Amino acid sequence: MAHAYGNLVDNTLYQDFTKAVNNTYAYHHDKLQIGPSNQLTEYESCLYCHGTKIQVKGLVTRDTDYGELQFPDLEGWPNQGVGRINPDGSKGACTSCHPRHDFSIATARKPYTCSECHKGPDVPAYKVYEVSKHGNIFKSEEKEYDFTAVPWIVGEDFTAPTCATCHASLLVSPDNTVIAERTHTYNDRLSWRLFGVPYAHPHPIKADLQGVVNSLGLPLAVELTGEPVATFVINEEEQQARNDRMKTVCNSCHSTQWVDSHFKRLENTIATSNQQTVEATKIMLDIWNGNYEKGLPHQANIFDEEGERMWTTVWLFYANSTRFASAMAGGGDYGVFGRNSHHLMILQA
Repeated sequence: MAHAYGNLVDNTLYQDFTKAVNNTYAYHHDKLQIGPSNQLTEYESCLYCHGTKIQVKGLVTRDTDYGELQFPDLEGWPNQGVGRINPDGSKGACTSCHPRHDFSIATARKPYTCSECHKGPDVPAYKVYEVSKHGNIFKSEEKEYDFTAVPWIVGEDFTAPTCATCHASLLVSPDNTVIAERTHTYNDRLSWRLFGVPYAHPHPIKADLQGVVNSLGLPLAVELTGEPVATFVINEEEQQARNDRMKTVCNSCHSTQWVDSHFKRLENTIATSNQQTVEATKIMLDIWNGNYEKGLPHQANIFDEEGERMWTTVWLFYANSTRFASAMAGGGDYGVFGRNSHHLMILQA
């Protein structure tokens, strides 16, 4: 997650996307024209969570209780984004999950902390969790949880999992058998990258996505036809190893049949949502090739015209939401009716 800044701002597709979304528009001479970028808007949107690059611009003098003192004048501050580039060149910000002053493990273990960035519609993890059975139990029994215990004992310190349970925490059974080791590499127990790109695909081998490119020259680890670029993603053996780690967590509360059936449904959701995105992409390619809009064949921005915005909505909002609903074992109605129906209606339009 410490690479979250570079993986965005150094990605040409991201640059085009933020230009279409964040830049202001003006209506001039009967045409809608996009204006220049605004650094402060960037800080308040994508980079709020992904992190800014904090640089010392110089020194400023301020009156204090100890007289006049000089302080660094910081560009990009304040920010607690997970991929923040700090003035010394280090990457990351612990304060994304552990707020300053108390550095609380209890705060980091609660889903409200994750919800600050993992909300909808493109990353609707918290919204799905809220309406899931896990979220239901958590909200009912939260006051009975011990959020500071290390290791975290399943069934004693907590009942239903929070985000940290499944993705980060050191978990043990009541007899002190280790269920999962603590990790701050949040895809250690995840085999699929579900969001942020047109298709769900196996996680990239490296967190730093510099140099990742598909056959069309796009900075993606997946082709526009849905196939992952094998050079840049983990293989099936590593996918299985990560699934096994997650299943071990799930099996600490659920039966083997429950867990296996859940993962089978998730695989189906991934395949189905990817295929629907393939169909939407076919339509988009026809639009570009017919010169109805300017996109890949014209080396133009692929996010700034009406058809392109509809295509982006298919995978960035609706396919993502459907996958999250399936992956997090809850919010099925949210995924199927709240998202997937719109997904299909856009294709039909």
